[in-house]
Amino acid sequence: MMARSAFVTGGTGFIGINLIELLVDEGWEVTALHRESSTLTYLKRFPIALAEGSITDRESLERAIAEGTDVVFHVAGDTSFWSKKNAQQDAINIDGTRNVVEVAASKGVRTFIHTSSDSAWGRVRSERVITEETPQAGGSSWINYERSKYLGEQEALKGTALGMKVVVLNPSEVAGPYDLNSWGRLFFLLRDRELPAIPPGDVCVTHVHDVVRAHLAAVDEGRSGEGYLLTGEHAALADFVAEIARVSGAKVPMTAPAWVLKVYGRLSVMVAALTGKEPEVTPELAAAASTKGKIYRCDKAVRELGYQITPMSVSVRDTYDWLVKEGLLTS
Repeated sequence: MMARSAFVTGGTGFIGINLIELLVDEGWEVTALHRESSTLTYLKRFPIALAEGSITDRESLERAIAEGTDVVFHVAGDTSFWSKKNAQQDAINIDGTRNVVEVAASKGVRTFIHTSSDSAWGRVRSERVITEETPQAGGSSWINYERSKYLGEQEALKGTALGMKVVVLNPSEVAGPYDLNSWGRLFFLLRDRELPAIPPGDVCVTHVHDVVRAHLAAVDEGRSGEGYLLTGEHAALADFVAEIARVSGAKVPMTAPAWVLKVYGRLSVMVAALTGKEPEVTPELAAAASTKGKIYRCDKAVRELGYQITPMSVSVRDTYDWLVKEGLLTS
């Protein structure tokens, strides 16, 4: 039986690397797209093909995606919460997705798996429990990340009209090995005492291994044109940070009221306008990190993709153990 072929965008990112590791373990032939400026340290550990290009450069995609590739896993995305980068974010999350979809279809790709986010639901106000049946409000969100993820999904789903099976996956807050720039940063901020306070919001801590296994399951088990929430253990952000502090031996900061975080976000943006340096906290990030009372359900993924939820404590421990193993933290 011939190995199946996969083309992965966002392969140098956190979820992308974990997905490639799983694909290789499962015997797939993998080609990973990377920008010229990307760090390839981790990707070079795997027996895969590397293709230089960008999802914003259609010609590079034409060169990179091989004719008849079985599956395109579109993982690449811009996660910025700074309004100054909105145009760049749209070019990646919306226009870039359109490029990948159209080129994939033209190359005879049969299946397109699109990595979105639960952020595509945007500023949902009335519903406390959110499922795939809850109308998405990301398209009207003032937070561009939420808006662009929603619109990126719409671009991905257009692939069904081009003859591809398209499945959308919506992870929550993902943690685990290879996480350096997402929630993994909290380990360093706590170690260096650079996290003055904890935002008052909630999180659904989702293990990256659960997420990438769902990507593989979606190839055969996912239904075309459908989306699947991939969520984890629901917790207060303060409890998540406390677990990170417990595992790493750091001190737990206080929890700040939402209004303090929002004021700090506005002030940080003003300072950034003078310095040009990206602020640690923006009004968008302050709002997202202060959201409470929303529960995202993954029943559909459990039922149709065999999705399983790993406890938050395991997600934190696995992230910590990987950082220690790589020599990035000391135990």
